[in-house]
Amino acid sequence: MCGLFASYVKNADKKVNKQLNLRALDSLKHRGPDWQGAYSTRDGKVFLGHNLLSISTPHAHEGRQPAKTDKSVMVFNGEFYNHQDLRQQLTALGIVFDGTSDTETLLRGIDNLGWGFLDAVEGCWALVLHDLVSGKLFFARDPLGEKQLIYKVDPNGLTLASEAKAIGTVGGPLGLSGERIFSDLVFDFFSNRESTYFNGLKNCLPGKVYQYDPHQTAPQVIHTTRLGPNRPVTPLRRTLAHAVSSMVPEHHAHAVVLSGGLDSSIIASLLKTERLDQPFVAITAAYVDGDNEDLRCAKQLANHLGRIDHHVLQIGSDDIEQHFEATQHALEEPLHDQVYVAQYLIYKHISNLGLRVAFNGQGADEFWGGYYHHYNLQNLYRLADHEQVINHFHHIAERRGLLHLLTRSEIGTLIEHNLASRWTDSTTLQNILMEGHLQAMLSHEDKLSMASGVEVRLPYLNQELVRHALDLSNEEKVRHGIEKSPLRAAMKGILLDQIRLRRKQAFPDAPKTAYLKLPALQQLASTSGFFSTSDIKHIAQAAPAMEWRMNAVNAFSGAIARGI
Repeated sequence: MCGLFASYVKNADKKVNKQLNLRALDSLKHRGPDWQGAYSTRDGKVFLGHNLLSISTPHAHEGRQPAKTDKSVMVFNGEFYNHQDLRQQLTALGIVFDGTSDTETLLRGIDNLGWGFLDAVEGCWALVLHDLVSGKLFFARDPLGEKQLIYKVDPNGLTLASEAKAIGTVGGPLGLSGERIFSDLVFDFFSNRESTYFNGLKNCLPGKVYQYDPHQTAPQVIHTTRLGPNRPVTPLRRTLAHAVSSMVPEHHAHAVVLSGGLDSSIIASLLKTERLDQPFVAITAAYVDGDNEDLRCAKQLANHLGRIDHHVLQIGSDDIEQHFEATQHALEEPLHDQVYVAQYLIYKHISNLGLRVAFNGQGADEFWGGYYHHYNLQNLYRLADHEQVINHFHHIAERRGLLHLLTRSEIGTLIEHNLASRWTDSTTLQNILMEGHLQAMLSHEDKLSMASGVEVRLPYLNQELVRHALDLSNEEKVRHGIEKSPLRAAMKGILLDQIRLRRKQAFPDAPKTAYLKLPALQQLASTSGFFSTSDIKHIAQAAPAMEWRMNAVNAFSGAIARGI
């Protein structure tokens, strides 16, 4: 993957500050250490910058960006797994190519066939394109939102970046969004993900193509790339195998984040059966003094598959404390859960091994019914009307002590902004909540991996596999109370039965000896007053879990004040 930064100045008497824009691009070098390229128009109105992490091409110079044609200039962050097939189709139409990169395939496809070309792309992307004919700027994300793209509109124009910290470099200090903080305290990871943790910054919506020019006050959506249900014609086992094998890099060794659970074990098993000649590294995180069944299963699978270099990464409280702020800086969110530090350290370890690509099972739970809280929410999905659903979230806010900080009216407005205007029936409600959760998980995976210059690949987000999942009902996915039943059936005879038939476990909580101690967190939080000490103490009496979360918000607020 890569790092993108772009800006468009709309005022006639102003130009982009190229040196400041390059500083913003420098803040994203961790996302692309191999090459930095930039483009700006002669009139100084448009700037496109790109940091390259070279993976898809054998030589870094082939993937250098910005990419240019006589019609447009583009920067692209992502992977385009079927670009050879689509390149052949474009060539058959008489389109001529200068090089071999997937970026050029994407650019010439858009140039000649329009934004509908994205419907045929198998992969993930965030891109910014400057139309040399119209002068307009376009930007887009893949339909699942695997790649991140954040934007800010102000009186001067438009700024876009892969991460918020780059926008803060050119736009001044970032301000913490109180609405987003309180939304998370009510909805956890199910909140509306168009908002960010920073005032004035928004996430581009998945699947949307935006258009912007000086005459507009805000970007306009001009195209939507969709993924809908599609009656499967290929057996699920073959679709799974293709999803994994199509993502294996041709020119780089790779790793698998092997938790020992069903999803990552399927990936590891298929890598072994589909790519017999390509050994890989497996990484499993384990807490010092901790003990969990996932680790035992990971070791068992690694021994069974053979020719796997299995690393067990031991994590203790010193590691949590040492890397807390670095993880926070990478994530650009409060660390509501210490598991983020473990994820950060996994990718750091992979990078230290000299690897650039890692497979991960993220996305399987949302599409195949894997989370236990799917069952906890079933009663919510059955509620008859808006009022009952709104009351459900009001009760959550009350149990967590938020009436000490907000009025009932303010909580109601918060809930409506996240939920009420966006659903009409129980199925839509479920899709909205799962979409919000998926966006949160994908954002975490992208930022925590790219902080170490590692590209994470997610086979469960393969478009054909997602369409297969969308075609199935919840009852087909969860049979007799067993989650992910179709995946388990498809892997019979390939995956060890001890793992295939084992129920899902959450990523193990750290044992008490591995926790970042609360006093250490309080020290990190002491420089910020988003929540007062007395408020935290009062709320923690009724809702003890809120003490960590509120201190984590204060620690994040302090990091923003120092310039995250």
